[in-house]
Amino acid sequence: MLGVHQPVLADEPQNAPPSAAPTTSPFVAIPKRLGAELTSDFKWSVNNLEADGEDIVTSPCHAGELLQKPAFWWTGLAAAAALGGAFALDTPVQIHTKHISHGVADTFESGGQIALWSATAVIYGWGMWTDDARSRRYMLTSVASTAIAGLLAKGAKAAFGRLRPDANQGAFQFWKGGDSFVSSAATPAFALAAGLSEWGGNRWYVAVPAYGAAAAVGFGRMGKDAHWLSDIVGSALIGVGTTELFLYLHDGHDAEPSRYRIFPVVRSDGAGIGVSWDF
Repeated sequence: MLGVHQPVLADEPQNAPPSAAPTTSPFVAIPKRLGAELTSDFKWSVNNLEADGEDIVTSPCHAGELLQKPAFWWTGLAAAAALGGAFALDTPVQIHTKHISHGVADTFESGGQIALWSATAVIYGWGMWTDDARSRRYMLTSVASTAIAGLLAKGAKAAFGRLRPDANQGAFQFWKGGDSFVSSAATPAFALAAGLSEWGGNRWYVAVPAYGAAAAVGFGRMGKDAHWLSDIVGSALIGVGTTELFLYLHDGHDAEPSRYRIFPVVRSDGAGIGVSWDF
């Protein structure tokens, strides 16, 4: 019988030894990669912290450019209309929500908080596991925004001194030494909701649950007779506005890595390292 001759390809070595096994165990490679991602996120956060401060300090120099944008005026008009409508509805809404049991109100508030923080942690963890820098950095920005928005909420409380609904003095009791406007619980919740929604491209199946969870926190606070409707709307404006601002700033910083002054940044084309130290 004639045997079938199998030709040997020119670039295929004969009697080639079996390929060598990977020298690095996945149990070593994964922690090493995660550590590198954590280091990268730390440097990115520090760089943006400095750049954010620089942007905020120099923002008056760009006020004229902002005032020329129609979107600024439309956004301001919408915010004013929402807050004004909430003030008009403060008393009717309070009449209906004040009778909600404390247990139900607490379930709404704590449930909304748990949902928002859990989603933030899961998305950041997913970004770590899949090496998705965008997911990680959106969540880092959202968490940082909760801190800034929380400080703004405390400032608003001190500035307006509004009495809480349970004081039974009426809705328009400002500069009376109270701390109702705005809510310290709802403001960070809306900051997280904005970050989650933007991460999902503001698609309805991401935005509705995110903002619904933040609204649940606000509803719980009203159910405890601790806040007026306008307090919650004010919290939403501060929380969402803070996150949107920092997402915008950070996107701009990433597009111009030479802005980063603390840690050097490798250029995307791999041609070198660009870093600036001048102030």
